[in-house]
Amino acid sequence: MARPHEFDMDVALDATMSAFWTKGYDATSMTDLVRATGLQKGSIYKAFDDKHDLFMKSLTRYLDSAHEAMTVALTGPESPLEGLHAWLQGVVLMCRDEPVCRGCLAMNTAVELGPHDTVVRSLLQRHHARASKILTETISIGQQAGQIRSDLTADQLAKTIFVFAAGLLGTSKVLADTIDAEEMVESALALVAPG
Repeated sequence: MARPHEFDMDVALDATMSAFWTKGYDATSMTDLVRATGLQKGSIYKAFDDKHDLFMKSLTRYLDSAHEAMTVALTGPESPLEGLHAWLQGVVLMCRDEPVCRGCLAMNTAVELGPHDTVVRSLLQRHHARASKILTETISIGQQAGQIRSDLTADQLAKTIFVFAAGLLGTSKVLADTIDAEEMVESALALVAPG
């Protein structure tokens, strides 16, 4: 029978997530992960198969948290348009209110590992599918209420807004000081508003 972990798994995953998010997968060494978690290398290897397994579990935790926050933002406000605004404001906070401009772990990973790591690509595709589903549903409800333009499909608008958010997160890593993220959000919302 396997011994129980002698540390809080969620705390360890949050620490490794932060390390990977800051430096990227390839540039994050086991020494970095030991330092981030405060665990011994042996403890890490007892709990995880290898660095990739640890990364996948950290990334999964990040994606689940991002999806939960997205769901709350989109469905919490009284109207779908307010929900879109709330979600995009969350994106702005990621772009602006971080001590280090790290962008989005999912987008960073898509660029770094997506082209050649099929396991990572599959996980990111599943996340994109569930994020697109709730975004499309929110936009569809807004269209039915007359708050969102209906000359384009909800799916088309969801793809446009998702790509906008991903682009904002990606460019914030190097252009955070030159982009007015809130102005960009207003521009994105103007794209979905009825004519």
